Amino acid sequence: MPHDRERWEERYGAGSPRNDAPSEFLVTHADLIHGRVLDLAAGAGRNALFLARRGNAVDALDISIAGLRIARAAAVDAGLRLLAVQVDLESFPLPRERYDAVINIRYLQRSLFEPMQRAVKPGGIILFETFLKDQQSIGHPRNPAFLLHRGELRSAFSRCELLAYEEGLFETHSGRAYLARMVARRPRRMD
Repeated sequence: MPHDRERWEERYGAGSPRNDAPSEFLVTHADLIHGRVLDLAAGAGRNALFLARRGNAVDALDISIAGLRIARAAAVDAGLRLLAVQVDLESFPLPRERYDAVINIRYLQRSLFEPMQRAVKPGGIILFETFLKDQQSIGHPRNPAFLLHRGELRSAFSRCELLAYEEGLFETHSGRAYLARMVARRPRRMD
């Protein structure tokens, strides 16, 4: 989507991101994540850099070249293993069984639910955090296409073993937000 890309290029091109702290949910469950990690819609890399600092090799995908440049520069300065790749996730095919973990923080593209499960190796971890429909009542985003219904995330990943799952209103370093949060393990076999 050219319009979407332009919006993100403008946001990241204006300088440092407003928030460079990793997701608190990711920090809480980081000990479950090892090896090669895919960060979907990585933006300026706040979560990818956190995982790279922990010794993970991270592939950070995003539509914004400006955001990825910020992430890549920080990784190079710190000597971290981070591959930044500009892609449109609406058309980019995710590889199969390549990653030990896949993370998706505050981005919703329902068509990626199945490819995410296939991108992680059997026994690998999927960590997902994004907004619930209730978010419309307190702030951004408001577009229903970018908001989960209660129970939707749990249902979409029902073939996986749920290690942690929560929905509700949370206080985060970026303010209050209605979120669905999940850590799941891909089964050894996907039927």
